[in-house]
Amino acid sequence: MTEGVRSRPAVAAAPFVGREDELATLRRLCGAERLVTVLGPGGSGKTRLASEVLPTVAPVVLGVVELATRVPGDDLWSVVLAACDLRDDPAVSPVERLAHRLGDLPGERDALLVLDNCEHVRDAVAEIAGALLARAPRVRILATSRLSLGVPGETALPVEGLDVPAATALFLDRARRVRPDLPDTDDTARRARRIAIALDGLPLALELAAARARGLPLRVIEDGTAHRLAFLDAGAAGGAREPRHRSLQACLSWSTALLADRARAGLAALAVVEGRCSLDAAVAAVGPPRAPGEADAVAVVEELVDHSLVRFAPDDGGSYLVLETVREHARELVADEGPRALARLTPWVAALAARARPALERADLDVLARLDGDAAAIRAVLTHAAGTPGDGTAAADVVADLAFWWSLRGRCREGIDRAERLSAARADAGEAVPDRLRWAHAFLALYGGDVETGLGLAVAVAEDPAAADDVRGRAMILLGMAQGFDDPAGAAPVLTGAAELALAAGDRWGRVEALQVLAYTHLWLGDSAAALAAADAARPALDELGHHQLRAWDDAIRAEVASLRGDVAGALAHGRAGHALAVGIGEPLSATCALLPAVRALCRAGRVTEAAVLVRAHEPFLDDHPGLGAMEALDACRAHVALWSDPPGPIDVLAGSLELWAQQGLTLIAAEVGGVLAVALLAAGDVGRARELAATARRRAGERGARELGVAAALAHAAARRAAGEDVTADAHDALAAAQEGGFTIQALDALALVAGVALDAGHATTALRLHAALETARRARGLVVSPLARTVLDGGRVDAAVAAVAALDDADRERAREEGASLDLDGAVAYARRARGARGRPRSGWDSLTPTERDVVVLAARGLRNQAIADQLLIGTGTVRTHLRRIFTKLDLTSRAELAAAAVRRGL
Repeated sequence: MTEGVRSRPAVAAAPFVGREDELATLRRLCGAERLVTVLGPGGSGKTRLASEVLPTVAPVVLGVVELATRVPGDDLWSVVLAACDLRDDPAVSPVERLAHRLGDLPGERDALLVLDNCEHVRDAVAEIAGALLARAPRVRILATSRLSLGVPGETALPVEGLDVPAATALFLDRARRVRPDLPDTDDTARRARRIAIALDGLPLALELAAARARGLPLRVIEDGTAHRLAFLDAGAAGGAREPRHRSLQACLSWSTALLADRARAGLAALAVVEGRCSLDAAVAAVGPPRAPGEADAVAVVEELVDHSLVRFAPDDGGSYLVLETVREHARELVADEGPRALARLTPWVAALAARARPALERADLDVLARLDGDAAAIRAVLTHAAGTPGDGTAAADVVADLAFWWSLRGRCREGIDRAERLSAARADAGEAVPDRLRWAHAFLALYGGDVETGLGLAVAVAEDPAAADDVRGRAMILLGMAQGFDDPAGAAPVLTGAAELALAAGDRWGRVEALQVLAYTHLWLGDSAAALAAADAARPALDELGHHQLRAWDDAIRAEVASLRGDVAGALAHGRAGHALAVGIGEPLSATCALLPAVRALCRAGRVTEAAVLVRAHEPFLDDHPGLGAMEALDACRAHVALWSDPPGPIDVLAGSLELWAQQGLTLIAAEVGGVLAVALLAAGDVGRARELAATARRRAGERGARELGVAAALAHAAARRAAGEDVTADAHDALAAAQEGGFTIQALDALALVAGVALDAGHATTALRLHAALETARRARGLVVSPLARTVLDGGRVDAAVAAVAALDDADRERAREEGASLDLDGAVAYARRARGARGRPRSGWDSLTPTERDVVVLAARGLRNQAIADQLLIGTGTVRTHLRRIFTKLDLTSRAELAAAAVRRGL
């Protein structure tokens, strides 16, 4: 859980005392009103009251946000999202994210969001509350503050100190926890009552005073609180502070006056960390002893915990917190201790970030949790550096080292804010912005959805000759990644250069990332061999890194290679493995891109229901883990499921996004989904729209050099034109040739189906039967079922009915044609289809005049095969072989087989 955020209230270590009337009132208000603010001075127990009421009024708690650690200008929407376990979504506003989350809640129950300690960021909280109340009707808000929020519809519940009996009971309960042998006498009760009255019944003041019972008699505590309060009241100019707040300050002053100088300085030092921190961070802030005999930092922290001035929570390895009210007082204790503490804390945070960087490049979950635990210390150092001219070099390194932390945690907005503040501070001071900080800013901006800013920064770094090679290489990766979706051919040299720079600089993460993105450009261009070579080249560095996210990408790439090659088992195995790895670390884009080839594979194997279940199961993950491009990739999964469903799924919803994707630079996703939806529309009988979508997809794929997508779209376009009554013989054969040359197995099968369809149109029933039988053999060998496109062009695969309509073949002829076709492998079927096309637009004589079948006859005759053997090879009769030979001799002006063989050798056949 992110620092400063808890999805449920912290479990109290001590019992709740008093406040029965306030509890009942707050319980009633939370059930009836949409915005309730508990108002009261510091230390009055507002937070504890709110926590106590939650279990009885809110079966669904969206989140509890501790705002005491935030300052004006912070991005509070990010804090609220994190409280609700929601990551940044580049494409959706925070209020829409929360509204969507509410829509996923079971039943019709409202949910409660708690905003704790709002007064110092009142305006920003009021804006958030107003937006949620207006746009998320199922959300209720419980706030705690010293001031009302001023939002229309707000209901306030003022709380002050406890009444005397409850305050006395609270003091005695807490005192006996540190001194169990406290006598149960009338004197003890009288002194406790006078202490409670002196401290105005403020729970925090009472707890601070009770902590002193460990080493002081009650009479000393009574004397100290009473006299200290009277002194402060007399010295307050014109009642500058609210009376109850003066009571708390009096108790704090008295409590800290009893501390040794070393402990007072330690409390002032810890006050710079506005939130929870680890013991290591606390020790770094307090610093080493300043003189012989002084307590070390650990002892100082322990003493402050004993005195209830610092709160200790044992969860997750232990954390320490100075409450906001105590922090206000602590800042005034020791002059200049705050700047000194930040000066000590800065190198500690810098070392923490530097140590974390290699682990972040492996997406190490333990290191992510370690950084989460000290987010407040990191924030304190970065805030100080942004406001201190000439003091930002170490902080710039911290931001660069932790860029992956923010991105992996889905908090790019926070990282961008830190990078912008530091960059502005450097620029205002007339100092150059370090290269690594510019790269981190570009990286976070791009992943945070601000593509224009990210690319602008990346270009500046990549073109800066003074920048280090590894930084330039990483900037080039960002450029290649963004360009790859729209211009993969143009992105390839950029990524190749980035991989070379990373290799020279010893940047293993950069080399793996560059080569994997390069692999994707090859996939988009339809070159599975080059994609696999790039992925293989990245494997040695990937094995050294052990990075789960990059391993997920490796599996996603290999799944796509298998998909291109028609390897259902490989696509499914690698896709599932990559998806599991990415989901395990909460990375959305790699998870969805690994899912896509797995979904395709399941559909092609006829397991459409299973594919649909996978897609639906992935949707909640993306709700919780949105990411740039992830939802578009999921829509591609949905498109494939829609295509293979019977009847086809929600085509119109998906088709409505195509133009937007193209405008956003996601042209290749638009091309893939457009081609898929065109076939779905054709299956649904909407030939006109199918033709239009397919033509657009074909154009987009062609402009970007995406060969596989281009062939798929061309097949959809040809099938739509055929359904409209046009002759698409040439288109079908052109698509078949392109699929075979590209090694696109799935498209080759669909092209053969289309060629069989046009053969039927021309009355060539035997050709259609042979191709259909060859297709069945090829599909069975690969675990595939008849594709939706094949069903549209082969009458649902029922070829016999179509054959009967165009030719009177007897049973023997049909069976012989089927057997001949079933004996062909895929390459043989393609060769047969291309031979069956015959002569079109060829010259009357010469080698270019030969048909594909005549060329095959030349090759076989030149090898010495007799007519019967040639007929057996080509599935034709011997009489047909003799006819072909006569035509060949005429076209080539030859008179014998010997002359033909010699001429064939000279031609290299």
